[in-house]
Amino acid sequence: MKELIDLLPELPEEDDWGCTPEGYGWIGELFGSGWHAISAWGSEGWDLGSWPYQIIAHCNLPGVPLYGLATYTEGDIDVQAFGSREERDAATNEIALCLWISNENGPDGLTEDMSPIPAQFCGPYRGQS
Repeated sequence: MKELIDLLPELPEEDDWGCTPEGYGWIGELFGSGWHAISAWGSEGWDLGSWPYQIIAHCNLPGVPLYGLATYTEGDIDVQAFGSREERDAATNEIALCLWISNENGPDGLTEDMSPIPAQFCGPYRGQS
C-alpha cells in the first residue's frame, strides 16, 4: 500500500524554475500543480513565512481525504501528508508559531511554550468579513 505522501502531486524541484531568484520561482511553478502557496495565517492574516526564503504550501485533493503541507526554506523542501484538513492545519499552526517567533513578524505575545495555541492564531486566514 502506498504511503499518503506518495499520493500527493509532485512539487517542483529547484531545476524546474531555473534562475528565478529564490522561492518566487518555486511559487510560480506551483501554479497548476495542485499545490498553492499560503501567504497569510490566523484570524488577522499574519504573514506566514518570509517570502522568498520561507514559504508554506498546501495541497487539497478534491474528493480524496488527503491534505499536503510543504515547507520551502531557502531551497530545501519538506513534505507532509495528512488524512484530514484539521490535522494539516494543526501542523501549519505549529509551523506558523515557530516562524512568527523566529522571524519576529507575527502577533504580539507569542511564546514557544504556548499549548494549546490560542484560536485567534490558528487556521487559514479568511480575509475581511
